[in-house]
Amino acid sequence: MNQKRRSVSYEPSILTYIDILGFQELIRTKTANDISRSIRVVKEAVEPFRFKNTLSEIPREDFLNFSDLCIIRKPLPREGGLSAPGELHSQILHMVHVQTNLLFDEGILLRGGITIGDVARSYGQLFGPAVVRAYVLESKVARFPRVVVGEEVFDQFKENPALWVHDLDTEMRTLKGLLRRDFDGEYFVDYLSVIEDELDNPEEYPSLLDRHQEFIEEGITQYKNDASILPKYKWLREYHRHTVARLKNRKR
Repeated sequence: MNQKRRSVSYEPSILTYIDILGFQELIRTKTANDISRSIRVVKEAVEPFRFKNTLSEIPREDFLNFSDLCIIRKPLPREGGLSAPGELHSQILHMVHVQTNLLFDEGILLRGGITIGDVARSYGQLFGPAVVRAYVLESKVARFPRVVVGEEVFDQFKENPALWVHDLDTEMRTLKGLLRRDFDGEYFVDYLSVIEDELDNPEEYPSLLDRHQEFIEEGITQYKNDASILPKYKWLREYHRHTVARLKNRKR
């Protein structure tokens, strides 16, 4: 019996594209059992329905995982549909916790991109312009252990009041408060600063900064002769220094 084929169409969506930085190094130096564990802990950390924030629990967005790659899609409301206030902030805040937990608990660095654009899902696969754009952000633009937010995200955010909780100016300040603008003009998720306000015990933050610095120093020592990996840790060192400097200036 012929079944009517379901029509597939694009939906405007927030798309987050994440993978493990240095996965080739893991393949080269770790056992299959070690790599399997790393993939599992990253998948469990990135899965959106495992995370709760101050707004609401993130619903079960489309989530795909393959090897070290994780993709989260959150469809946006169409015109006249239900609003999605805070969804973009939630996605970015989720990445703050993911990056922090994986770095401090597992010594795993991530690289990725967040975009807004058209995505379709069919037979368990995600595809479309936003997937291509997110891949470019992750593989070509991010380069370092950072999750880059594409400039198109800000354009779409300005044009879609359904994403706002308050007015645009307030929302934009809140959004950029979760991000840092880098030396190349790209915005990325500022996990090291934002996590201070997310800690249950704020007094733990100086210790966390010390651990971050130790992790960086160990990486620089370990990879001092590796021209492909060392720049990632040098970038991380500058990110750390700028974070500490901003903290000191704020307390003056």
